[in-house]
Amino acid sequence: MKLFIFVVLLAHYCLANNSNSAGVAHNGEFYEYDTTRNGWYIGSPTSPIMVNLRQHRYHGIPDRYYDFANRTFARQPSGVCTKEIPTTSLLEPGQSIPRGNGSNPTLSRIQVCCQGYQRDAHIVRKCNPICQTECINGICYSPNECICFPDHVKNLAGFCVPTCPIGCDNGDCRENTCVCKPGFALDKTGKFCAPVCNPPCGKGNCTAPNTCSCNRGYELKENGACVPKCTDGCDYGECVAPEKCACRPGYILQNSICSPVCEKGCINGICTAPNQCSCREGSTVDRTGTKCDPKCDHPCINGQCIRRNECECNRGYMPDPNEPSRCNPHCPEPCVNGVCSSPGLCLCNVGFVKDRSVKGSQICIPLVSYL
Repeated sequence: MKLFIFVVLLAHYCLANNSNSAGVAHNGEFYEYDTTRNGWYIGSPTSPIMVNLRQHRYHGIPDRYYDFANRTFARQPSGVCTKEIPTTSLLEPGQSIPRGNGSNPTLSRIQVCCQGYQRDAHIVRKCNPICQTECINGICYSPNECICFPDHVKNLAGFCVPTCPIGCDNGDCRENTCVCKPGFALDKTGKFCAPVCNPPCGKGNCTAPNTCSCNRGYELKENGACVPKCTDGCDYGECVAPEKCACRPGYILQNSICSPVCEKGCINGICTAPNQCSCREGSTVDRTGTKCDPKCDHPCINGQCIRRNECECNRGYMPDPNEPSRCNPHCPEPCVNGVCSSPGLCLCNVGFVKDRSVKGSQICIPLVSYL
């Protein structure tokens, strides 16, 4: 009877200090507090907590559990914070406004539950920590922080699991020593068995033998290991961290893509590989390999090939109306009795010479005129 009274007292104490407590086990039964009926009742025998307790069959609660609870709750943070609010929000309409005790006369300090805490359902001035995941076999000590009961330890997933002599997660207790099942091995504490993955998961957790659960930003490869993930891929490079690509030599990162680099340039072309300039259709790379020139099927005489089979005449030349690839010299004045041999220069026909009476004249006159 004394033991049962202690169980109930400890259960009430857990409720007052931890709204997320797992409850109390006694003689193989699991007790939970029902707020609608304001009392302790035997919990569901099919609940995960109950199944866990039935596996280990607590036959009593040692004194060290009571001491553990006392020590834990004694040093537990209060979870109470101070907040300043307008004093008028605390008064009824028509009341006179007193001087507040805040940082200025219009403000007053009130006590509220700190972030991560919630007000106790039974003790108005008490704030309990909130643990999003229920603290099975432990006490919710502070927001999302569970402290395990004696003879329990946190496994790799952060849950409190029993240790020898009362139990061994993924193993069996033999002479107070944990012997692991196949596919499991003792963790570094030697108190529970953790799954083994070969090869190691790397940036992930081994959740079952040879089964990895990768961290955010990582993905599982065929060999079973977790490697960084780059959404845009990492062609010509290596994904060294989530969304971070390290390019191979000869490539540079541009817009999250490894692009080849042509160190000497690739004018009017596309750098398709390190120091390899590729030209578009209708052009060809020059002898330096750094520039793409337009390609004309016939050489441009006295001109430059500017586009596919299109010539642009040099200065002082005009396109030949009958031969598009040829540019003829242009003379502003007609070359009478001669031909335009270069821009602004006439070459006289046989039997004709330049008129020397006029300086710079390009007029051809009969040779007999000088005889």
